[in-house]
Amino acid sequence: MEKKPLPHLLAVTNMLLHGIEVPSNIRRDNTLARPLRDYTSRDRVDVVLTNPPFGGIEEDGIQANFPAAFRTKETADLFLVLIMQLLKDGGRAGMVLPDGTLFGEGVKTRIKEKLLAECNLHTIVRLPNSVFKPYASIGTNLLFFEKGTPTKKDLVLRAPRPGGPESLLDDPAHPPGALPALHRLVEEA
Repeated sequence: MEKKPLPHLLAVTNMLLHGIEVPSNIRRDNTLARPLRDYTSRDRVDVVLTNPPFGGIEEDGIQANFPAAFRTKETADLFLVLIMQLLKDGGRAGMVLPDGTLFGEGVKTRIKEKLLAECNLHTIVRLPNSVFKPYASIGTNLLFFEKGTPTKKDLVLRAPRPGGPESLLDDPAHPPGALPALHRLVEEA
């Protein structure tokens, strides 16, 4: 599902270019429009890998699809709640999220508490602010988690500014072996 017309057109075109003659499984719609309570065990998935939209504002009608404790206008926060709902026990997720999701207050704190209680958030990779320039210059994180057990401890890795991942080896903020661990996590995701 894709809400915006141009990315929807690009996704359909990509499918056509890859030999799928009728890409009818890509709908133009808002993923957040379906009420959370309508998802059943048939909708559960094993893996989610996503980069949800940041800074988007959802209307009140969309917010009403979520439990009152998690209602917010911020699309990235709503997607995190949705993904926690969609994962099967033992299901894994890898997401790109803005700093605000992890460090904000109010609804963001409740979402983070739910994440830590229901999922093992085992890895957070802090990315430099320049990663998504020129489109955005906000701090972002890669989150890797598994649903079904609470978070025990997390491993935070900081991705270096452009100059290559080798600089991780020279960065005292990273423990020895951080680079191979990062490669392993990306391969497993």
